[in-house]
Amino acid sequence: MVQRVETKKSKQILHDVIFELQNVSESMLWFLSYDRLSELLEIRKEECLRKVYQFKAAKPQMTLSGGFHEVDGDLLIDFLAWSLELDEVAEEFLRGGIFFSERPLYELRESYKTLIQKTIANHKLDRELLLLLTAATVDYDDAVDSYLMDKFEIDFFVRRSIHQFLEKFEIHPEFGAEEFLYEYLKSLIPTKILNFRDITREFRDRTYYELYGRFRETKKKKKKIVKTVSDEVKDLLAFFDLEPGAGITDVKKKFKELLKKYHPDINKKGEEMTKRIILKYNRLVELLGS
Repeated sequence: MVQRVETKKSKQILHDVIFELQNVSESMLWFLSYDRLSELLEIRKEECLRKVYQFKAAKPQMTLSGGFHEVDGDLLIDFLAWSLELDEVAEEFLRGGIFFSERPLYELRESYKTLIQKTIANHKLDRELLLLLTAATVDYDDAVDSYLMDKFEIDFFVRRSIHQFLEKFEIHPEFGAEEFLYEYLKSLIPTKILNFRDITREFRDRTYYELYGRFRETKKKKKKIVKTVSDEVKDLLAFFDLEPGAGITDVKKKFKELLKKYHPDINKKGEEMTKRIILKYNRLVELLGS
């Protein structure tokens, strides 16, 4: 009976934390100070800080900055799961529409790919148009790109997969989740993660066989050319105080550091800088991933 009461109280505290984050969230940007967290956990500030430091001992990547930002969502989820002894914290954060960990984001990416593949597989091929396009281009993939862009809207696949994702997990979209997921998918489309030609590879091979009665020859891999770092990448790396050759992991680390430094909840004059940091981060990730 005591255990059941304690679990009920822990769940109520979790709901209070999520409600707090929903209230302060703006486009899924939020900050929860240790002071406010101690109030929500119904413990003294000293006890809350003791718990935070105890938790940090097992999380060497965690930095102490007066509280948890949205970029620390995974850490806050783990902290609450440990502190409240609850297993469903990540699921509640997901449904609350305030933070998405890598697992559901991976599922969103896969559902986006599947939606494209199923839609194209059920599409009735316009042979005449595709033959016309292949005659007008040197590369067959370029012709298929033109054909698919003529028949389908990428934006439809993006919005449809997000709609299905929100419905499946019963996510509250009013706190910026839909806009966040839209920008997330759109930023990955130019990268290898959601490469359109890879997603539609089966369609390309099948239509080639239908048109010409033979399988496509596998292209010989060209000798890998070492890419030089563009001036734009150099400038963006310099903005994050990183050297040429820095990877995505380095960029993410610097992004978190700067965001914590200039977040409006910490720095009253940091709103414009925060916007610049996010824009430059998204652009740099896009360039490094392409």
